[in-house]
Amino acid sequence: MNYTLFAIACYIVMRGLQVLFEEYAQKSWYKIVIKSVTVIMLYAALASLVNWYEKIHLLGFDPTK
Repeated sequence: MNYTLFAIACYIVMRGLQVLFEEYAQKSWYKIVIKSVTVIMLYAALASLVNWYEKIHLLGFDPTK
């Protein structure tokens, strides 16, 4: 799996959660979940960029497979 595709999938999941739980936007658990997924998505995006330029495997799998 390619790191870039993994980062895009994380973004899609984050946006999907925001849409699914829109009615709970004022709840504290909603904010915690969205912030957690956002941090994971940003880490995946950073790993994608680092791997693109330096070929370091930050997500624990080989991006060429």
